[in-house]
Amino acid sequence: MSDTDKSWTIIATYSSIEEAEIVRGLLESNGIPTVINNATIASVYPMTDSWTPLQLMIPAVCREDAEKLLRH
Repeated sequence: MSDTDKSWTIIATYSSIEEAEIVRGLLESNGIPTVINNATIASVYPMTDSWTPLQLMIPAVCREDAEKLLRH
């Protein structure tokens, strides 16, 4: 596996953990691995809208497939 295959990219940012988890479920149910950055901070300081953006990340090689799913 090359370094490019190992790189991750931000596909979207969200202000609530619920919204990020819904999109995460859509992507993962279609075989795209995900990571939510800043989820720990959002869970420690729960608010209606998180003061720190939640970054939904995917492997860079999956970006095109993820964008297609999110457009529909």
